[in-house]
Amino acid sequence: MPAVTVKLPKSVHHRLTMEAARRGTSEATVLRESFEKLTGLKKITLWDRIGHLAGSIDGPGNLSALSKTLPGYGRSRSR
Repeated sequence: MPAVTVKLPKSVHHRLTMEAARRGTSEATVLRESFEKLTGLKKITLWDRIGHLAGSIDGPGNLSALSKTLPGYGRSRSR
């Protein structure tokens, strides 16, 4: 990851240090998260990409019910 050097006024650096201590994380993490918020950048998760599909498929609420309705479900094919 590339490194960037930033000069901050003492008061801003103090607030950054205090926020990092409050969160129990590094100053760099606080700065990265703040920059992501400021610029609208966000790490895209799998849920962000496929969340719209949740609930779009019909089926039993409890998949274990399939063993009662489908003969041989869950058994090895080699038997």
